[in-house]
Amino acid sequence: MNALTQAIPATATPLAINLTDFIDEFGDELLDSLNQSNPPVYAGNANQARQAVMEALHRKPFPAQAEVVQAVAALLLDRNEQAAIINAEMGTGKTMMAIAVAAVMHAAGYRRTLVVSPPHLTYKWRREILETLPNARVWVLNGPDTLVKLLKLRDQMGLPYDGRPEFFILGRVRMRMGFHWRLACWKKRAAGGQLLAACPDCGRVLEDLDGNLVTAEAFYRGDRRRNCTRCHGALWTLIRPGKADGGDRRTTILKSMCRIPTIGPVRAERLLSDFGEDFLASMLVDNVSEFINLMDAKGNFVFSDRQAKRMERAMANIEFGFGEGGYQPTEFIKRQLPDGFFDLLVVDEGHEYKVRPEVA
Repeated sequence: MNALTQAIPATATPLAINLTDFIDEFGDELLDSLNQSNPPVYAGNANQARQAVMEALHRKPFPAQAEVVQAVAALLLDRNEQAAIINAEMGTGKTMMAIAVAAVMHAAGYRRTLVVSPPHLTYKWRREILETLPNARVWVLNGPDTLVKLLKLRDQMGLPYDGRPEFFILGRVRMRMGFHWRLACWKKRAAGGQLLAACPDCGRVLEDLDGNLVTAEAFYRGDRRRNCTRCHGALWTLIRPGKADGGDRRTTILKSMCRIPTIGPVRAERLLSDFGEDFLASMLVDNVSEFINLMDAKGNFVFSDRQAKRMERAMANIEFGFGEGGYQPTEFIKRQLPDGFFDLLVVDEGHEYKVRPEVA
């Protein structure tokens, strides 16, 4: 038994104090101790050069927003940290603050910003970026033309830079889309009449790991993409989803619209009759916000405010495709663009993402 235990009578009652009284009594000392052991990255000492960048924006941040931008910039630029989180309530201007951070980072030499956004907010991001930085270049990577835009971007890499900030807005659902494919071979008839699988490019009959000839029937039972061991030609081919099963485009669009809350088969048919296949399909695959705010010939909204809110929530996780095919944009970025091509990544609604522990 130590001396402290001996000094406390066995019948002594432990001192009880509620948390509020404890903070009132010792809060200042605790805060001072915390600041000494872990000094804040930003304590209100605004960087005037970064403040000047914000003052030059077409839409200027409010003072409280500017403080957040200063803190994030200090963390990323002064401390050279890999990430910063803006955690704020709805309506506080998180999008505006993220754009202001991108502007400050651009002034520090960060040319390209990649924005990962819910698909129904991609054009909202584009609008707010151009309202804040009218001279910015903005690409929306959320429609069937995403691959075309990325190919054009790759071709323009060697062109001289004119100093304008560049933003690339990628819908998070399309971000993880993959392309559609099926196995393909040349069916070569053997002497006994059996159909063997052969390479369509060089004509060599395929063999399995044991050196046995592969029949066409066994070849099509596979589930992995393969290449010819002689000429390295592809033993698979791309397909357009919805085409192989004979489904027509109108039926596909009808089924897609019926996935949206508040829209049933009857209403979907009426919308198709009023607006046409091409018009509705173009909005659903590229700009769902236009579909939600659809107007009739008299200028009235087709959907009520209550319906629009339900549809907007649901469309955050729905991706539409009508046989145009698709290629995963992240795969193209990884394979076709150089490392460090994008200087800054902005992730909207970051709490909805899962991060594997090994890459956290």
